[in-house]
Amino acid sequence: MDKGRPQHIGKLRNRHKDWIFAYLFIAPLMIGVTTFTLIPIAQSFYYSFTKWNGVQTPVWTGFGNYIKLLGDAVFRQEFFNTFCYVFISVPVSLILSLIVANLLNAKIRGRTVFRVIYFLPNVTMSVVVALIWTLMFNSQFGVINDFLYKLFEIRPSWLTDPGLIMAVVIVVSVWSSVGYNVVILLAGLQNVPQNYYEACELDGAGAISKFVHITIPLVSPTVFFLTITSTINAFNSFDLVFMFTTNGAGPTRDAIRTIVYGIYETGFQFFEMGYASAKAVVLFFIIMLITLIQFIVQKKWVHY
Repeated sequence: MDKGRPQHIGKLRNRHKDWIFAYLFIAPLMIGVTTFTLIPIAQSFYYSFTKWNGVQTPVWTGFGNYIKLLGDAVFRQEFFNTFCYVFISVPVSLILSLIVANLLNAKIRGRTVFRVIYFLPNVTMSVVVALIWTLMFNSQFGVINDFLYKLFEIRPSWLTDPGLIMAVVIVVSVWSSVGYNVVILLAGLQNVPQNYYEACELDGAGAISKFVHITIPLVSPTVFFLTITSTINAFNSFDLVFMFTTNGAGPTRDAIRTIVYGIYETGFQFFEMGYASAKAVVLFFIIMLITLIQFIVQKKWVHY
């Protein structure tokens, strides 16, 4: 017994050393997450119950900010715009990404070049993307309106018409996100066994039938992952909305203002940090609830 104890103690010491090195490796990430994510989230919860301008001492108001949100017409508009943006841009982006990824997964000439081209928007700054598309959608000299004028002799006011500006933002968002989604979906498609397609072909199935009955079910875990991440990113989208709001005011700005834009405007333009924190907390619970629903529903359509 005594001879075995030193060996046992040595193993415990080695295990403790492994734990120490493991914690040292993850320490930089944990410090960053704690400093820039967890602490700000906790502070937002606290400030949401206060009236604070960002400089003076916060004044406790209880649920005053949340009661104010219920009667705020501007917040209702932000809420509506956010859900329109999310529940149109995310499905459209995923559907297009799945189609493009399936095409790029086929044995076509130059597919590597096409993959790089589709991924380029993802490595371009969102501000630059928005600026380029702003020029393209310009009603006077934009490329899109020049094309439409030659065909139909119309020049829509894309950037100043409240009825069109949301469509523009959604188009740019979809264009920007397809590249990343395609790369992730291609990784999933590479793991689909080819013998499934061969068996389908022996049964006389066509390309559409193979896509619906084999490709979609087998890449559904990847689609589910992209659904979660894309939805969260869409709810938190700010840069595109901000860039397009600089081209208009009043009704045009109100047509695309989202909850995140409202948080920025309320906190950093009107200096109502407590009220902005209340909006942030509401957005936090909206994202958490929708993510929870997605995890519950995925049991019916995701095949592992």
